Amino acid sequence: MGFGRGDSKKHYFTNFMSELLGTSLLMFLGCMGCAPQADNPPAVHHMSSLSFGLVILLIIQIFGHVSGAHLNPAVTISTVILKMLSPLMALVYITAQFLGATVGFALLKILMPQEWVVPGFCATKPHPKVTPMQALAIESLITCVLILVCCAIWDRRNAEKQDSVPARFGFIIAAISMVAGPITGASMNTARSFAPAVLEGDYSHQWIYWIGPTVGAILGCGIYVFLFHHEEEKNDENGTELEEVNHMINQKP
Repeated sequence: MGFGRGDSKKHYFTNFMSELLGTSLLMFLGCMGCAPQADNPPAVHHMSSLSFGLVILLIIQIFGHVSGAHLNPAVTISTVILKMLSPLMALVYITAQFLGATVGFALLKILMPQEWVVPGFCATKPHPKVTPMQALAIESLITCVLILVCCAIWDRRNAEKQDSVPARFGFIIAAISMVAGPITGASMNTARSFAPAVLEGDYSHQWIYWIGPTVGAILGCGIYVFLFHHEEEKNDENGTELEEVNHMINQKP
C-alpha cells in the first residue's frame, strides 16, 4: 500500500474504515473486559490489562496489513514525524480513531447491563494520590516506550522478525498497562481516553491524556532517530528508495 503522493480516494476510504473499525473493537472488546461486576470477587487489574493486550493482538491480526492498525493518534503522529505517512492521510487516521473509539464505547454502553455501566466505567483517571504533573510525566514516558517499540518494529533492520508482531505487541501493551494502569490508567492513547470522557460528560484531568501521549510520541521518535538511526548505503538503481520506503510502511504494527 502506498501513501503520500500516491494516495487515492480508495486508499483514504480503506484506511479510514480500517482504523475506525479497529478502534471501535478496541473500545468495545477492551472495555468489556474491564467490567468489575463480571467477576465475584472482582478480578485484579492485571486481568483487564491482559484483556486489552489480547484485544490489541486480535485487531492487529485483522487490520495490520491494511492500515497498520495504529488505533492511536500518538502512533499516527509518529509516522508523520518519521515521514512514513502524509499529514493528510494522518488526519484521516486520527479522525477515524476518535470516531471509532466513540462508536465502540457507545455500543458497549448500550449492550452492557445498565447496572454495570457505573460512573467512571473504563475511564482513564490518575490515582487520587498522584499529582497531575506526576500523571502527565508517567503518561508521557509510557507512551514514549510504546513509540520506541513501534520505531523498532518499523526499523528495516528488524524486517526479518515480523512473523509474531501481533502477539508481541499485544503482550507489550499488557505489560505497560499492568505496571502503570493503577497509577494513570495507562492510556497512551488520546482517542481511548476521549470516548469515555465525552460519553459520560466527565472531562476532569483529560488534558493529561491529550498532552502526555503527544509528548511521548515526539520524545520516542526523537530518541530513536537520534540514538539508533541507521544510515544504509545508497543504491543508485532507479526506484530503490521508493521500494525501501514502501517496505518500511508495510512492516507497521
